[in-house]
Amino acid sequence: MKKSMVLAGALLAFAAFFASAKDYEVKSFSGKVTYSESENGKAIPVKAGMTVSDETIVSLGTNSKLVLTADGKDITLRTPKKGTVAEQINAKLGMSGSVSKKGKGTATAASRASDVMAEGELDD
Repeated sequence: MKKSMVLAGALLAFAAFFASAKDYEVKSFSGKVTYSESENGKAIPVKAGMTVSDETIVSLGTNSKLVLTADGKDITLRTPKKGTVAEQINAKLGMSGSVSKKGKGTATAASRASDVMAEGELDD
């Protein structure tokens, strides 16, 4: 219980930081990562050093990684997905508003590790 409260507090603080940030710099990337400014816009490969906003649509291919930075804080996106920067950050932080998976039985260390790896890593 205590660990979950600490984790929830940390996620809330981190989410509040990124909720206020509107522009992010692409620190690095690997694999196929593209962006567009509109849903029907042409997909353009990202470049290190470029700036993207919350509304920029980014697409990460399989085994791709995108590291964004804002105010000296980094966030790493790894989930193969297409969506706005804000949607992808919120999904990573577990704030997507979607219904969580409910399974039977008790979660094991392996299942929790799988969930973390599916969401990617959060860098400070």
